[in-house]
Amino acid sequence: MQTPAAHVAGPAVSDEALTDPKLGTRIKVCGIVERSELDALAAQSVDFVGLWWGVPGGPHDLPVDQWRALAAAAAATGRLTPVLVTFAKNADAVGETLAGSPVRWVQLHGYPTPGFVRALKRIAPEVRVIKVLHVRGGECVEASLIGAYERAGVDLHLFDTVTADGRVGSTGEPLDATVVAGVADQLTRPFLLAGGISAGNRHAYAALAAHPCFLGIDVDTNARGPDGRISSENVKAIARAWREPGA
Repeated sequence: MQTPAAHVAGPAVSDEALTDPKLGTRIKVCGIVERSELDALAAQSVDFVGLWWGVPGGPHDLPVDQWRALAAAAAATGRLTPVLVTFAKNADAVGETLAGSPVRWVQLHGYPTPGFVRALKRIAPEVRVIKVLHVRGGECVEASLIGAYERAGVDLHLFDTVTADGRVGSTGEPLDATVVAGVADQLTRPFLLAGGISAGNRHAYAALAAHPCFLGIDVDTNARGPDGRISSENVKAIARAWREPGA
């Protein structure tokens, strides 16, 4: 199987620039399902857009043809970096979905093992991996595996909340900053914060935002308007609050 990078031109924004915490706060918006949402996000200088595939029962899960079309449209903006967001447990299936697309980032939700990360990197060595680290009940579920994940090839971490009933991903549940602070110093890769992130709660994460590995935020629920679609105004407010905290 060819890797995704073998099929596409070089990225508009380099991976090194995207993942350098010194170059400013990065904004990722997840659960995109329409091209109009991509246009709105490109206008707001969003960095990453999450496109769901392999999320059974997920409200923003896309059939592969629609996923490919939106991924191509995101890359064509020259601004947005599309990310495959998946719960898939088969590395070959993930590789097949990526092949022929411009996507060079994969976000692994759920609880894949470090071995899964290694398998994916073997199939698609140019792909960058975001591993979600789940915070539940006052602890980070994967804390003891962080070193193993990084050795396996994880490029970026994303802290997110698990609800009391076990739901993960785009729940809108607030992230426990205290738990993340206790884990952040173990990381040698940058991290994003997710879980109820909004324009009004940056102060609650001020210490984490000052951490040398802090890269940015991932939003879904609070980026949407009453109709459930991505709201340009909401995204603008969130991006301003996190990129210009003194404004």
